[in-house]
Formats: sequence, structure tokens, C-alpha cells
Amino acid sequence: MLLYAPLYLSSHCVNHCVYCGFRAPHSIRRKHLSVDEAVHQAEILHRRGFRHILLVAGDFPRLTTTDYYVDVIRAVVALGMSPAVEIAPQTTTSYAALAAAGACGVTLYQETYDEELYALYHPRGSKASYDWRLEGLERAAEAGMGRLGLGILLGLADPHKDLAAMLRHADYLHARFPNHTLAFSLPRIHQAPKNFETPYPVDDETFIRLYCALRVAMPRAELVLSTREPVWLRNRLAEICITQMSAGSSTIPGGYENGDDESGGEQFPVCDHRAPDEVAAWLQTAGFDIAWDVPHQKPREQEHRS
Repeated sequence: MLLYAPLYLSSHCVNHCVYCGFRAPHSIRRKHLSVDEAVHQAEILHRRGFRHILLVAGDFPRLTTTDYYVDVIRAVVALGMSPAVEIAPQTTTSYAALAAAGACGVTLYQETYDEELYALYHPRGSKASYDWRLEGLERAAEAGMGRLGLGILLGLADPHKDLAAMLRHADYLHARFPNHTLAFSLPRIHQAPKNFETPYPVDDETFIRLYCALRVAMPRAELVLSTREPVWLRNRLAEICITQMSAGSSTIPGGYENGDDESGGEQFPVCDHRAPDEVAAWLQTAGFDIAWDVPHQKPREQEHRS
């Protein structure tokens, strides 16, 4: 089991995604970390054992520039950490700069593959471009990113149709980039902004079955689970099929300072509040070997779905 932590860099965002806590119209306290502040957060995570972190930020081009990401990535790599990025879709040139700086991968969820619903949920902002987002992982792979993270946001559309579409997307990426590592995540909406009601709620049993379907379809892919889910469910899925979990997470820029005393302004609420060492202790008791960093050898080839 690979353990990782998200490091939120900025909650500023120009997009109007109706389900997101960072959406532009929201009157929340927003924060953008300087490079030094980001490094300080990374140092806290380093002391907690993490060597693999996911750099996350809203889409705000004036602040979240390529140069900014490059500076953060280089500083984090200098600490001995392996960062991946979960940011707005970039150009191939920008992805190449991030990879050269030391980024090991890209996570870019399509949210939903239903184009009509996608337009409904993303009415304004750069994220309104379905095709630009869909092609983002392909640009990242062309630029040299070795790990490609796909995902759908459960609750936005029919989960079975979205899962099938995501697997078709993954098959295409594998055909073009057979030596890249593919990873999948199924974040689920638990709490959304005011006036948004989840149109396609996914219950716990269906949630587990969707992850099982991913494992059967992609037996060598990485399956990722965040702290959005409660302890019992994360433990259960770890025993079934998950290979990568976040732990001790904060979804607030600067949230790891002083025991996460930055209240308000989170992207989504955390359900599993266990400290990283508690998660690691449970995993060891359950018989898992724990990894704190991604493997640095050449990514193994993925298998096609049968």
C-alpha cells in the first residue's frame, strides 16, 4: 500500500463548477501559498513520513503559473520527495516543464464523460472545455509524465456508464503509451455547496462494486482512495483492491500547520481523520507492506482489458 498526502497550494479558482467548494462565486476565505509556504507544508508532511505528495490547486492563471509550479516542484524534490500534480489541464510544453522539474505524474479527473451533463455542471470558466480536459492526460504523457491518474466524480452521472467510458479512455491511453502507469480513483460526493443536490447518489455497496470492477478490468493498475470516505469503508476497500491511500489529509492551503488549525475554506470535508501513523499501524496489523514513495524504476507495462 502506497501512502500519500495532498498538498493544497491555492484555493483561488476561476471556474464555476457547481459541486465544488472552491467554485468562483463562493464567498470563502481563499489562500495561495508562496513557494516558501508550500515548502514549509511539505516539510511537515516529510516529518510525518510521506515521500510522495500530490500538489493540488484551483485554476487561477494569474497565480498558478507554470513557473510557480516549477519552483514548488523543484523545492519539494530537493527535500527528497516525489510530487505529482492535480491541477488544471496544461499545454504539452507546460507539462514538459513540470516533468523536467521532477513531477512524477498527473492526476486529471474528467468528472463525468457525459458531455451534456459536463456542460451543465461546468457552466463557466476554463473547465467548461470538455475536449481540452479530456485530452490533458494525453498531453501529459507526450510530455514525459510517467503516471497518469484518471477518475470520475461519483454522483454526477450514471456511474456504470461513466465507469465504462473511463475504461475506454484508459484503453486508448494504454494503446498509445503502453509503458506508463495508469491509476484510477472514484471520489464520491458526500457534501456539496448549498443548492446542489447530488443527482446520481452512489451507495456504499455500489461504491465497492465499482472499485472491484476496476480491479477486474485493469488488474495491474493503481487504485487510489482518498480520505473523503469513512474509516470502515477505507479499511474494507484496502483489504479488497486498493493499492494507494491518502492519510492525515487536509484540503485547505496551509492546513497542515499546527495540527490543521486552518478552519474553513476546504475543497471538501475529510471523513477519515486518522493520523498517518495510525493508518500505517492498521495497515501493518492487516498484513500490508507499506510504501511511502513511488517506485523510481521504469513504470511497468499495463495489461489490456479482456
